[in-house]
Amino acid sequence: MLMNELKNKNILVWGLGKEGLAVVRFLQQKRFYDNLYLYNDSLLSEKVEGFSIYSGDDIKMLMPKIDVIIRSPGVSIYKDEIIKAKAAGIKVTSSSDIFLSEMRKNHPETTVIGVTGSKGKSTTSSLLFHALKEMGENAALGGNIGRPLIELLEENHCFVICELSSYQCSDLSVSPQIVLFTNLFPEHVDWHRNHDNYYRDKVHLVAHQQKNDVCFVNAKCEKLQKYCSEYDLPYRYYNRSEGFAELNNVLCRNGEEWLEIHDTKLEGYHNLDNMAGVLSVIEYLGLDTKQAAESFKTFTALPHRLQKIGEKDGISFINDSISTAPETAMAAIQSFDEPMGVFLGGYDRKQDYTDLARFINDNPKVKVVAALFQTGPRVAEALRKTVTRPDFVLIEEKDFETSVKKLFKELKMQNGKLALFSPAAPSYDSFKSFEMRGAEFIRIFENL
Repeated sequence: MLMNELKNKNILVWGLGKEGLAVVRFLQQKRFYDNLYLYNDSLLSEKVEGFSIYSGDDIKMLMPKIDVIIRSPGVSIYKDEIIKAKAAGIKVTSSSDIFLSEMRKNHPETTVIGVTGSKGKSTTSSLLFHALKEMGENAALGGNIGRPLIELLEENHCFVICELSSYQCSDLSVSPQIVLFTNLFPEHVDWHRNHDNYYRDKVHLVAHQQKNDVCFVNAKCEKLQKYCSEYDLPYRYYNRSEGFAELNNVLCRNGEEWLEIHDTKLEGYHNLDNMAGVLSVIEYLGLDTKQAAESFKTFTALPHRLQKIGEKDGISFINDSISTAPETAMAAIQSFDEPMGVFLGGYDRKQDYTDLARFINDNPKVKVVAALFQTGPRVAEALRKTVTRPDFVLIEEKDFETSVKKLFKELKMQNGKLALFSPAAPSYDSFKSFEMRGAEFIRIFENL
């Protein structure tokens, strides 16, 4: 939706997090609406000067008054109220859609690069932004990381890298000129209602690409290729033998070795996949890929993403609180060769832990697992049924701090070298966000 389509409309901003409040500030500056209403699902303690904030059942009273809903990412397109609003002729849009619409129509000089995937999108977006800035390009980073996209509308950039979640991709009416997909596996079933919706909503980012646009797809991910194939687009694949790819734990171009993960400040071989995608985009843009690869050496890992937080008694502690699915925990475990202990468990999204248990059984470097939080009992049950190694130790403890102490003690007894917090589940059973969960892990480590 374009900004001029908001003129003289009664607008509801639904969701008052970081993005929603940025939309409110933007609309206040423009002042071309008739009426502006602010609604949040739950009552907020914060105030917005000049506005009443509605919540709860107020939505029923507001609906007859409005022409347009600008929803925040947390507001599912599958909510009954959103479905009813659309049926009643109310336009539903988002900050992301307004930004992409405006950039496509009114700022053709700016190349918008959209990055998404079940995991790796934040690191990949940040790597791309870092490389472009190091090469002297006028670039900005926004969306699900960095600044809200709506704040970038008044600025002039050669490149805008947008990290977009499935929530933001789900109902876009415009696609970026360049799209990069990292991977695809089960996530966010509570918002999307089922996994098939999630997959389709994620790849919807390319639904409106035009003739001269381009999309880069990770060839390692079969599910990603399957769902992308529903759009008849000339995809470009990375992580194949030709072009940029991770091969035998080395970043290569056409089979020639370019970079090892140990040359960078990042942990985890899967980051070489992210780098392969970034360099594929850099090459497409006609920029210096060697210079971009060199810039990776100065890139610092994002918090809570295989973040080394310190070492005690010869044991390194790794905070991977961003891990919210079994696949991400397996990738994290695969990223290290040392004997380790792993913390697993979190909010229950009914994910299947059978494959993760088999993976742990087949990886003797995993000496100890602490199963905790809401999914702890299901994780423990899967491990008991599957892991047959006699040296394997399973810790079941409800208290987070006690779990850390017990795993640390067990690792010292087994000459372990790594304590990996990669929960394989969301945080919402005990924490408001994965950031808060990771911060608590860091606090416990610092108090050991």
